[in-house]
Amino acid sequence: MPASDPFPVVNVAAEEIQLSAAYQFENASREGRTALVIQRTQSGAAWFRDPAGRRLVPPGHAMLFTHDEPTAYGYPPESAEPYRLRFVSFSPTGTRPLFDRLRADFGPIVRMPDAAEATALLDEIIQRYRQRQFRDRLHEAELLYRLLITLYREQVQGTRTSDPIEFGHHYVRNHFRSPVNLKGIAQKCGISREHFIREFSARYAEPPGAMLRRLRLEHARAMLAGTNLSIGDVALASGFTSSNTFCRAYRGKFGRSPGTSR
Repeated sequence: MPASDPFPVVNVAAEEIQLSAAYQFENASREGRTALVIQRTQSGAAWFRDPAGRRLVPPGHAMLFTHDEPTAYGYPPESAEPYRLRFVSFSPTGTRPLFDRLRADFGPIVRMPDAAEATALLDEIIQRYRQRQFRDRLHEAELLYRLLITLYREQVQGTRTSDPIEFGHHYVRNHFRSPVNLKGIAQKCGISREHFIREFSARYAEPPGAMLRRLRLEHARAMLAGTNLSIGDVALASGFTSSNTFCRAYRGKFGRSPGTSR
């Protein structure tokens, strides 16, 4: 495969059952090509260790790791139940940034319940790999990207009840181009506007309104530099409700008007 090939491929996709503590791997000492791995616990449990410590990966969860990092995993010696798992190992080409972002935002152990769309995609990839039923390389790459994006979206949705402030942080980052406001975002989080602003500011050292405005203005500046869209179209595409509001905010942030920047 040429080095410039932009499409990721599935290296291995399989289901296994482990019964012994002899099943363990140190990823830093793995041989062969670099791979990204999503390994889901079907039943029983596995342990996963990274610099933060050792913890279990129970059913309905998955561990995310690579073959070039100081992590390890295996069968818990204290367990008396078989560890049944499904996993997909794939190349990092094109997928590494999303994979790293997923782990940076949610950690190496993520929720992946039975009824989740991401679980269905994992199962489909494993089945198609076994039966050689990928339509072509593009279909294979598409399923891998869909798996990562869906897994990310489901982690965000999971924070809605477990951590409303984190959910709000993801919501701002993912919806800033829409005409959302802080009252509406707080309602999505299920908390008051005042509580949302206070807790968000304390945790992320930036008020949510300031983050929303910053993301919109950075996006608008990139659009001004890279397109010939009108100022009004750039404003609407960046989440502003009017070109006047956009122009005032842009001048306040960058010290000149959008037209002058272009």
